[in-house]
Amino acid sequence: MDGAEVAGRLIGFAIVMAIPILMIVSGQRRKTRTSGERGGVLLVSGIVLLVLVVLGILSSAAQMSTAP
Repeated sequence: MDGAEVAGRLIGFAIVMAIPILMIVSGQRRKTRTSGERGGVLLVSGIVLLVLVVLGILSSAAQMSTAP
């Protein structure tokens, strides 16, 4: 793997990880500011999405490590 490929993968992972993290942060802000249900839903969906992204990254890494 050359440097450009590693840099591209890291940038891609950062972008993919940023979306659920932003959902969690905005959900917490809405939940504490307005005590509304929308903030709680956004918070929970962000956490679920973050878990799915991490599992996808781990499975991708496992597939790369077992490739011939």
